[in-house]
Amino acid sequence: KAKMKSMENALRDDLSKEVGIENAFCSPVVDDAELHHVRSCAIALARWRGTMPEDKIESHEKVVRGYLAGIVNAKCCGENEDGDKIMMKDEAQEHKKRILDRSVPLTKQQLQKACSVNYRVKNPHYISGSELVVRSLSGDAKKIENFVVDWRKHFIETVNPKFMPVGWCVDNPVVCGRQDEGKSGEAECVKQW
Repeated sequence: KAKMKSMENALRDDLSKEVGIENAFCSPVVDDAELHHVRSCAIALARWRGTMPEDKIESHEKVVRGYLAGIVNAKCCGENEDGDKIMMKDEAQEHKKRILDRSVPLTKQQLQKACSVNYRVKNPHYISGSELVVRSLSGDAKKIENFVVDWRKHFIETVNPKFMPVGWCVDNPVVCGRQDEGKSGEAECVKQW
């Protein structure tokens, strides 16, 4: 498995250089530091509030309250993804004031909501391996054929299969896309295969 990952990384590096893309090794998700901080503060309040110094409690509550108030602002009208009705603007403003009011303690539900924040967000710079391959081939039939033949060679060298179909060969021609369409709409090359 480690050998395959190393080979994949080498291929990804080559392809990323070929298409001029940096950070091809980046993760599909990244940690949002602000959301992670909200979650950490909420967890600390939920677990250790009784043993925390008052100034820490205040700073952690400020972070959690700010996050919860932001949610209220973002969802002031309509329905959420679960189909639940969301408050109207005036009602949202009142709710936001209650959340930000430090004299009103945070509820267990509010802390649970902040504790369950998903701080791992989609990385906008991530490009999947398959997308990287497609970009590197750029629709060029010769590049696609070379890629397929190289992939077949890689398969033979890596897997070292003992049984292959009769007539299968690394150098078999590669058909790119549809060629002559028959009456049924299928490509002739697909019927022959």
